[in-house]
Amino acid sequence: MSNNFFEALHQIASEKGISREEIEAIVEAAMLTAYKKQYGLLDNVRAVFDRDNNTLEIVSKKVVVKKVTNKAEEISYDDAREIQSDVNLGDDIFVGENPFVTFGRIAVQTAKQVIMQKIKETEKNLVYDEFKNKEGDLINGYLQRKFRDAVYVELGRAEGVLPLREQSPLEHYKIGERVKALILSVEKDSRGPNILLSRAHPKFIERLFEMEIPEIYDGIVKIIKVVREPGLRTKVLVTSDKDDIDPVGACVGMKGIRIQSIVRELEGEKIDIIEYVDDMKELIASVLTPSKVVEVVPTTDEGFIAVVEEEQYKLAVGRSGHNAKLSCKLCGVEITIKTEDQYSEFLNSSEARSIVEQQLFSKDIAEDETSLEELVDLDQKIIKLLVAAGINSIEILVEKSFDDLVQIDGLDEETAQKILDIIAESVDFEEDEENEEDEENE
Repeated sequence: MSNNFFEALHQIASEKGISREEIEAIVEAAMLTAYKKQYGLLDNVRAVFDRDNNTLEIVSKKVVVKKVTNKAEEISYDDAREIQSDVNLGDDIFVGENPFVTFGRIAVQTAKQVIMQKIKETEKNLVYDEFKNKEGDLINGYLQRKFRDAVYVELGRAEGVLPLREQSPLEHYKIGERVKALILSVEKDSRGPNILLSRAHPKFIERLFEMEIPEIYDGIVKIIKVVREPGLRTKVLVTSDKDDIDPVGACVGMKGIRIQSIVRELEGEKIDIIEYVDDMKELIASVLTPSKVVEVVPTTDEGFIAVVEEEQYKLAVGRSGHNAKLSCKLCGVEITIKTEDQYSEFLNSSEARSIVEQQLFSKDIAEDETSLEELVDLDQKIIKLLVAAGINSIEILVEKSFDDLVQIDGLDEETAQKILDIIAESVDFEEDEENEEDEENE
């Protein structure tokens, strides 16, 4: 009976992933609890395993007496002589007993309950540790059931829950369907580990990219940041330390095969992949994809204004403003999107000076140079275009020829001639020439 008992326990332990040492510790604790249940004490009592014979003994220290009145603490002289031939009355002797023989029905029932309870507790802890170590990883499971808006996924030794807030609005699930999800968190619970799954978290996208794109898995291409509006659009900022690697091309794959597999997993959700650049204006123009940005202008409050063509405005903002919000999150700055007409009106407004132009006009002007603002007949928009081209003072502007001016983005021949006319009317060149002649004569 003892051998069969241990074989059954070891089989259970093997099936549940419990080690031999752990199962023996469980049995030892159960036997000591049963011993106390039967005899009422635990002083000088221990469980001893014989692994060769797969047996267990309860060893306790007893006093040798002529007549036993307390079986828990005493042993008869004759019985003691069978264990140790030179024993005398009054000596202490360690006695081993087979619990399957000496325990009564109640003690045996107690041992059984303790063993089953501790096996369940150990199994829960093992499952918890297993999934706790997988936090942040992808896992595959099968949809087991639905309750209200939550989806419960069979994960093998445990069950995970995918609540509504962690689901994409594009996705619909059927019982028995295979589900891939991110293990978002694992917490202990009296009924077992509470495993929270997610298909809406940005890290879910990161793990999909690692799985589908070898360059990301190997660290050749790095994901800097992921922002997402589940079901609408995801933006992924990537870079590479190697000059010969195109991070965006590596993610897209030949004929888009890599990114398409991820899009299919997300049920058609839009994904924008942007290469990171140090220049914030260039980065903003890139992250506002799929729209095309005409120019990006910094503001004094550390934000930026992105100017787009009229037909590109809705595309830049996105449905319910999601494209603009995601772009702000990805860049970490406030981005205001304006059409060219809106921006022209803004430049002529009273707030433009305090929000945009003050920063632009004062940038990199030396102490002995004069701001373009002194040319009162020069339109604010023209000044902005000149500053963007690196011409931020009158002294620099007067050195430019007609051909130099028409090369500047946004300036046509008519505007270039207008600038030259304003300079001719506003700047006193004769006084400068006379001063130069006086200096030469001296």
